[in-house]
Amino acid sequence: MAQRVIIPRLGQTMTEGIVVRWYKQQDEKVAVGDPVYELEYDKAVATVEAKKAGVLKRLVNEGAAVPVGDTIGIILEEGEKLEDIIAQKTFNVVIPDKADSKNKPEVGAKVIVIGGGPGGYVAAIRLGILGAKVILIEKDKVGGTCLNRGCIPTKALLQSAEVYSACLAAEEFGVEAKNVSFDLAKINARKQKIVNTLVKGVQVLLAARKIEIISGIASFESAHTVLVKLMDGSEKKLTADNIIIATGSVPAKPPISGIDGKNVITSKEALDVSSIPKSMIIIGGGVIGMELGSIYSKFGCKITLLEAMPDILPNIDAEVVKNYRRAVKKLMDIHSGALVSKIEDDEDGKRVIYKIEDKEQSAKADVVLVAIGRRPNLEELNLKAAGIMNERGCVTVDNEFKTNVDGIYCVGDANGKTMLAHAASAQAIDVADRITGNTVSAGNRHDIVPSCIYTHPEIGIVGKTEQQLKLEGVGYKVCKFSLRANGRSLVLGKGDGFVKILAGEKHGEVLGVHIIGPFATELIGECALAMRLECCIEDIAGTIHAHPTVGEAIMEAAETGLFGATHSL
Repeated sequence: MAQRVIIPRLGQTMTEGIVVRWYKQQDEKVAVGDPVYELEYDKAVATVEAKKAGVLKRLVNEGAAVPVGDTIGIILEEGEKLEDIIAQKTFNVVIPDKADSKNKPEVGAKVIVIGGGPGGYVAAIRLGILGAKVILIEKDKVGGTCLNRGCIPTKALLQSAEVYSACLAAEEFGVEAKNVSFDLAKINARKQKIVNTLVKGVQVLLAARKIEIISGIASFESAHTVLVKLMDGSEKKLTADNIIIATGSVPAKPPISGIDGKNVITSKEALDVSSIPKSMIIIGGGVIGMELGSIYSKFGCKITLLEAMPDILPNIDAEVVKNYRRAVKKLMDIHSGALVSKIEDDEDGKRVIYKIEDKEQSAKADVVLVAIGRRPNLEELNLKAAGIMNERGCVTVDNEFKTNVDGIYCVGDANGKTMLAHAASAQAIDVADRITGNTVSAGNRHDIVPSCIYTHPEIGIVGKTEQQLKLEGVGYKVCKFSLRANGRSLVLGKGDGFVKILAGEKHGEVLGVHIIGPFATELIGECALAMRLECCIEDIAGTIHAHPTVGEAIMEAAETGLFGATHSL
């Protein structure tokens, strides 16, 4: 006899549960004890198992909130039909509508969000919190590039590389570490476990806010109609008054001959460290190139880095870059002002042809990594059908992230304003608040966005650089404190760095902060808050910082702009 799959009562106060995800597909065979679905209740999560064998018929979608005791699926024995079970009224269930809706628009979603990355899923969650009905369209996994193929896996690999490097240098700390080695399979497994945990967390959050997730590729048919090509090949039309574009970005590929050849990879492939080549040429000395170069070099790969700009890390404070180059010169052979023209096969691997000051040169390696940055992912959207303007490959938006079409917004990398995950999330929150009329939120200062580089040494920046202030004709003074005089930095063996605050010449307001050294990516948050609150250096200097910490270097840097730092001449 058919067996119900229900929402069990797992707590005294539990009245309903959320079907976070189905472990089994429609019409899939299940055995006794098989995980059938994941249930969220009272902020807890549990796996519900099959109590009998048979074929599963799912009756609700993932994300559905269902009262305790209600039927969400049925496990049929051989020969049984769902229609017969329903007709017998044995269970109080409703058969899903199977009418062909391929060409029938579905009306009623208040907001459609296209893209499930840090812009899209954050917008959906915020909208859900504020009571909106939301449909989130994602063609791959929620979390987007940042969570699945960018920020998180990169930092997981960097941490493994840092631990390995620290073990090799253990003798400096009076510790003997012999026969130190690494296991790439375990490193990758750890990376993937972290990614999977965070993806699952996002899925739970979306389900808790009753966000409907549709897996497919979205494109506009008109200004407020979106066609979704589903994974099974069918299509679905959706309409909404408000639509948020959050499709993120993809690796950029310059027009270099041979760039699509064998053993030429992008950041996506580089994050699968199934093997470490003996040598690698990295084209691009921005954040992506430096972080991936740091990972591979610490695992023993010889790195040659080619950057077309006059120096690596464009738009970073020049003094920070100078300090950074000195710190990583043993890890990478860096050539700036190098214009790459061709990548070709060589008998031993790959050869890259480039020019520096019109002099042609070449470099050889086993693998070439193209890491020149990213470009907005807009190709599948059919923006023209909706009349949405775009310039230089980016969706055109105003300061409120509105496009030229009423009710359509664009956040994150797709608008090209600030291509950082946390910037996308901040933009998403503002747009969600605007759509729902939420006036409680204080809103974000989108001109104050910290940026971080997670190599060794770490870099954290926010606000203006000296170069920018000079170009703008703004008077400023430099307040700088070396980490060689910071106790915690020396304890960590990482005293080669500094904190530099750029303050207004007259009033001492914080215009920019640049940190290179341990925990720089964590410390920069304090500086961003100081800028948002319009602090002056005397406010920072007058705030007691704990000792011994690297953070007290921020206080002492501020002191240098007033009367002199206590621990610096």
